[in-house]
Amino acid sequence: MILSLIIPAYNEAIGIKNAVQKIISECENQEMEIECWVIDDGSADNTLAEIIAMAHEDNRIHPLALTRNFGKEAAILAGLEAAQGDAVIVLDADLQHPPSLIPEMIQCWKKGFFVVEAVKQERGKESLSQKLFAKIFYGVFDRFGNVNLRGSSDFKLLDKKVITSLLAMPERHRFFRGLVSWAAYPTARLPFDVAPRESGQSGWNTWKLAKYAIDNLTGFSRLPLRLATLIGVSSAALAFVVIIISLIQKISGVALGGFTTVNFLIVIFGTAILAVLGIIAHYLGYLYEEVKGRPIYLLRPLGRITKNSNNKENLENNHE
Repeated sequence: MILSLIIPAYNEAIGIKNAVQKIISECENQEMEIECWVIDDGSADNTLAEIIAMAHEDNRIHPLALTRNFGKEAAILAGLEAAQGDAVIVLDADLQHPPSLIPEMIQCWKKGFFVVEAVKQERGKESLSQKLFAKIFYGVFDRFGNVNLRGSSDFKLLDKKVITSLLAMPERHRFFRGLVSWAAYPTARLPFDVAPRESGQSGWNTWKLAKYAIDNLTGFSRLPLRLATLIGVSSAALAFVVIIISLIQKISGVALGGFTTVNFLIVIFGTAILAVLGIIAHYLGYLYEEVKGRPIYLLRPLGRITKNSNNKENLENNHE
């Protein structure tokens, strides 16, 4: 049996070697052949050079390099498409997904579970705003996307049958953990505490997280479109109330010039129209990206690797 490890990495040059070694060491006593796919997602540092150097030292390590930063979802997909394992484990390169959980995940898989999901019990060092944002996102996703992602992470073991199903799904905007939960294969859940990063800094910020959340909610729910309808109905109801009040004032002879009312209506309807147009434009943009049919990612040929522009050396590599 083969165990495939998929490790997406972005600007992890400082700690990538230590992380990969720790991850592989946790798999060595499982009586399974190991292949480790480390995917460089267009890093701006020497992450790719470090991955290739490791591949020269250990033939179980296989580097993949995206031509630019396509995002974590694309990097995971590249790993899933390359993996040959009977079971596949996806985990981060920063060791915040504890490798020590891997043996237990494999045992759950051997008992017959098609998916073994590591669930966050403690989210680690996060600001209050980040924790609140996560709570709102998972709550909305659960309520309107019909997928329970509370505590979910990308740290998962998947059976080969699950991988085949995921790769057959045609959408281009992919949300890995959402698709796995939606597929609803028999799943075991193991709790874990998010460990501090051993090196480097996270590439996520508030804006990226917000965009990530909105894009993924768009792919799983029609809630924004329903909100557009609600905004339109609410605006119409408000306008009707204003009209009734204006008519009553006119009939009773206490009507004012109407300047304030007109401004009020202009602001309300202008805001409503722009909000609805923004929601529709977002979905049109989403559909536009889907119908273009461009590849989700492109792989960089690894016959010749050029280091970061700050380093004048070139790294020759014969790995195909």
